[in-house]
Amino acid sequence: MRTDIDERANRAGNGRMTTNIVIVGGGQAGAWIARSAREAGFQGTVTLLGDEPHLPYERPPLSKAGLLGTGAAYSPVFEREDYEKLDIRFEAGKRVIEIERPNRKVVCADGSQYPYDRLALATGGRARHPVFPGSDLPGVLTLRTVEDAAAIASRMREGGHAVIVGGGWIGLEAAAAALQRGMSVTLLESAERLCARSLPPFMSDFLLGAHLGHGVRVITRTSLSSIRAAEGGQLIATLATGAQDIEPADLVVLGVGLAPDVELAVRAGLHVDNGIVVDETGATSDPEIFAAGDVASLPLSWQQDRLRLESWANAQNQGIAVGRTMAGEPVRYDDLPWFWSDQYDMNIQMVGLFAPGRQEVLRGDPSMQRFSLFQLEEGRIVAAASVNAARDLKRARQLIKDAKVVDANALADSTIPINRLSLV
Repeated sequence: MRTDIDERANRAGNGRMTTNIVIVGGGQAGAWIARSAREAGFQGTVTLLGDEPHLPYERPPLSKAGLLGTGAAYSPVFEREDYEKLDIRFEAGKRVIEIERPNRKVVCADGSQYPYDRLALATGGRARHPVFPGSDLPGVLTLRTVEDAAAIASRMREGGHAVIVGGGWIGLEAAAAALQRGMSVTLLESAERLCARSLPPFMSDFLLGAHLGHGVRVITRTSLSSIRAAEGGQLIATLATGAQDIEPADLVVLGVGLAPDVELAVRAGLHVDNGIVVDETGATSDPEIFAAGDVASLPLSWQQDRLRLESWANAQNQGIAVGRTMAGEPVRYDDLPWFWSDQYDMNIQMVGLFAPGRQEVLRGDPSMQRFSLFQLEEGRIVAAASVNAARDLKRARQLIKDAKVVDANALADSTIPINRLSLV
């Protein structure tokens, strides 16, 4: 029997009963919104619309096992029977082209329409594909979907040559995979150092040394001006700096970032600024429309400016919070960014956001590829990155949340267990 509390929890902000939740975007965030709304007790209709022909799947395996060929690129968030058990209606191949806010319904490219009382946008983003002469040639690829991963992997052959454009996380993982598949690799980065947007110089230098040590040719402060086709289906890339040609390549991967998929929100008149602007609960400028995952621009208590976080953890955890909120259980999302990358035999993890000018403390031995780097403000850890030291990072994450003051000398001493640092 439904109680008065159940009924109030399922009412929309205008007092009208919420009977239809529609989620646009069949990725990690969308799947978790749907599941979490159900698990929070929502008893109405939950419809999840995905424009790909697959169940929602996790994207980290695409650039890891998917490119290496050591496992499946396709890793569904939940199995089909999970959606059935939770009575979630999942519709594949549904590209939403319009939100009719006055009528509270979404319209798909195939003409189908879905009414909603509350709507979630988990549209994620698209891999940026810069336009220059030859950028549309076969073999010039980006990585965002399971089909992209298959296309890239199919061109990775022993003895071949891969050109990777972009020294961020996707570019570095693609470079590592290509080299481990027996290819020679040239990596191009327009900035002065690798992962310059997310890591401090010490970590950038470490990653550079690691890739150079494995045989990757790294060229910074450069980009491509053009690509032309050569005999045998190979590609000849020309650098913008000095008009220098790179040796013929079998594959060019453009790993230059993600463009948030905000067009639907813009057409609907929602507030958009480097993503769909949301409040602490994930609500947009329309209180009955929510957004989560890569596409959402978030306010976070520990950060002055809004952030749009592109990570597996954010897609899942904000999706959970938004799903519960849409079900009538308001949840304020205020999580720390957490990210990981696998390159060669290195597991790299990062928590918090690095910034210049902070005190830095090194724990462990980089020459052994087992260490952590911490940034402190007023004696408190505010960001950390680790290489093959996941336990350090797990404890650091808790210390950041607790805002505990630590002794910097003790933090640097790897003989002192990190779980005792807040007591030193």
